[in-house]
Amino acid sequence: MRLHSRAAIAASTLAHFAIGLPSRIQEANIIERADQVRDSYDYVIAGGGTAGLTLADRLTEDGKYAIIKASDGRNFPTLATKYNLTSVPQPGMKNRTQDIFIGCAVGGSSTINGMVLVRGTRSEYDGWSELGGPNSTWNWKGIIPYFRKALHFTPPQDDVVKNFNMTWNPDSWGQDPNTKIYATFPNAQSPNIIPMYNALKKMPNMDMPLDGASGDNGLFWHPASLDPKTYFRSYARTGHFDNITRSNFDVLQGYKVKKVLFNGTTATGVQYTLRGGNTPMTVTANREVIISAGTIHTPQILQRSGVGPKALLAQANIPVVVDLPGVGQNFQDHAYITIRYNCKSCIQRSKGAPLGPALTQSGSTNTVVNPNLSAWIGLPTMTDDYETLAAKYEGQDPAAYLPKDSDPTVIAGYAAFQKLHAKLLRTKNANWMWMPVNDPPNFIIPMMHTLSHGTINIDPANPDAEPIVDYRALSNPSDIDVVVEIVKYHRKFMNSSDFQQYEPKETFPGTDVNGAALEDWIRRTYTPTVFHPVGSAAKRPLELGGVVNEELLVHGTQKLRVVDASIMPSSPGANTQSTVYMIAEKVRILILHNRTSQLVCDYLTSSSRLRT
Repeated sequence: MRLHSRAAIAASTLAHFAIGLPSRIQEANIIERADQVRDSYDYVIAGGGTAGLTLADRLTEDGKYAIIKASDGRNFPTLATKYNLTSVPQPGMKNRTQDIFIGCAVGGSSTINGMVLVRGTRSEYDGWSELGGPNSTWNWKGIIPYFRKALHFTPPQDDVVKNFNMTWNPDSWGQDPNTKIYATFPNAQSPNIIPMYNALKKMPNMDMPLDGASGDNGLFWHPASLDPKTYFRSYARTGHFDNITRSNFDVLQGYKVKKVLFNGTTATGVQYTLRGGNTPMTVTANREVIISAGTIHTPQILQRSGVGPKALLAQANIPVVVDLPGVGQNFQDHAYITIRYNCKSCIQRSKGAPLGPALTQSGSTNTVVNPNLSAWIGLPTMTDDYETLAAKYEGQDPAAYLPKDSDPTVIAGYAAFQKLHAKLLRTKNANWMWMPVNDPPNFIIPMMHTLSHGTINIDPANPDAEPIVDYRALSNPSDIDVVVEIVKYHRKFMNSSDFQQYEPKETFPGTDVNGAALEDWIRRTYTPTVFHPVGSAAKRPLELGGVVNEELLVHGTQKLRVVDASIMPSSPGANTQSTVYMIAEKVRILILHNRTSQLVCDYLTSSSRLRT
């Protein structure tokens, strides 16, 4: 086959899909047979999810580079789908397993997520730069331009602003006309969230920032990933794939990347197969191979390629290209518990929530995507005992709660994580608890930082099978300590004066469940995921168990990069979709930084800030 005369990118996609989709698909060039694939491309992107689609779109928009996507996901216009994955039994959860909810369609998990658009706090992202080492640009100042670039903000309607006291900071958002991922408020809200709002804002030490997107926590409104015209889901496929017709943007559908090909330690392309097939095919990357397969599958591709812990690779009979102990380590997710209430004198249906005031609204509550209002809370706001908890965690041996065979560099990386998170436990502006405000009240309460780290590894007996996912949930006892404080805070909230007229009664677990009984309840009911997996190919120095450097290039290799949620060194205290979009936007500049300095200036200037 002839090499195309233009520069090209191959994006082999592990694709994923959505709800609320357009009725017909109009997207880049779909290739359904391997014999339609060119021999070589400039860039091969393994992954067609949130990051992979964003990066592919941005790299092809000037016509100088092209993309092909070999997708093992689906491309159906109206069907959301996910991988069929389950964790290994979790001893800390009474040996329960956990379904792993990640999207398997064009657009990745942006097709099936809860559509919440939040960022996390300045303190948490400044922690990324601390873990990255000197001169890191992955701090709040260094990433905020790319948050603005990633999303096109639509302000709420005037009557919604008036009725619900909505505020936002125009300087925190962008309205780039070339950005088609929309951050939008529904055109109406339920009045029944107002009593919850009024009670939360009276809680001690509860801040109410103008806009949480500015890097502060507290009680605030946040938009959803909604198209402002149709109120359908706005996600990676609709924003970075549909309606794009470029000769330099190809998609190979129904194929799965098996491994990266190397000449020494230089990535030269990928090997792929038809999904469910065994016949290997290859495509060459002239510039780079970029893995964007997501937190669960990126370490699998690296390990199958010979990049990972040498002992694991030896068990699987995979030749070692680079001994990189951190691949598949540092796995984190948010977690949640569920608390239930009844009340004796409820005035609102069986759910037992106070009714809100009667309001006149021009829009429809059918456009509501819960939640748009939340409290994001630091440990010092939850409890006066935060110093005791932080000191207890800080005093742990960093190796004590990691896998017994952890490499010294992985232990050193956890020690750095431990130092940072001991500081975040003491920091009011770090999100340890998320309290969504829904109608009816939905007391599913996420914990936004987990101190137990899991692993994602190939099965040595069958490396082509789905990876072995181990959350190692609640293996670190400090996670139990934080969850206990979340339960106590929620009880304090429900006992506040605003709710006394409704006589709320906690039925699950029950106010008499405390001490050892409460810990047992937590272990029986705790869910170790809010479907925000991160960290399995962490951006850290090599000596701290890192997998990628500050430019997300894989340590010890050349022309190999990772761009997805797996590079996050620690979880942001927020739903991760905004952060993944930001990562892809920032890496676009890192990849092209040698072209001209003017490109960077134009790119950031084009991310116009909203003006009122």
